[in-house]
Amino acid sequence: MHLLAAPVVAAGLAFAAAPSASAATTATISKAEYDLIKIGTTTSKMHSIADSGACKLKSRDDSGGVSYRHYECKGNKPYSSASFDFVNGKLEIKGQAFLDGLKSNGKMTKAKYSKIKIGNTIGQMHEIAGKGTCVRVAQSQSRTDSIAIYDCEQASTFGVASFLFENGKLTTRNQAGLR
Repeated sequence: MHLLAAPVVAAGLAFAAAPSASAATTATISKAEYDLIKIGTTTSKMHSIADSGACKLKSRDDSGGVSYRHYECKGNKPYSSASFDFVNGKLEIKGQAFLDGLKSNGKMTKAKYSKIKIGNTIGQMHEIAGKGTCVRVAQSQSRTDSIAIYDCEQASTFGVASFLFENGKLTTRNQAGLR
């Protein structure tokens, strides 16, 4: 999980540093383009799928016979981003934050939260919380693992629940202010 958490954290940090939605238009990556960039693809394929210039090389290392490249991409939704990590020219880890561009319908409650248990699936979370209540805000994927983070808001009195799924199963949950 630690290896996969890096792109999610990087995407979150990119979110914090991202310019506002009113900034000048630049090359971006969409969720559809992100989905087309599969684990195992090459850097040239990533660049051919994403808008030209959307993904910038942010770090590189060539040591111990291993070539590593980390790219960060500005997303096409406000505050969104994606990151891609290549080892020896092949995509090994990818992550995104806020590319889905969805917003919770605000119908989360403490009662619903208490029914969502460690080990539940994403489908079970949606079934308990109700359609549109929980939205994916970040995800990360490698050859063997995946992580997804969902936020569920309560609009009447501000409250929020967050759920972290590893390989489709809930492993971490927390909430603040739910009633």
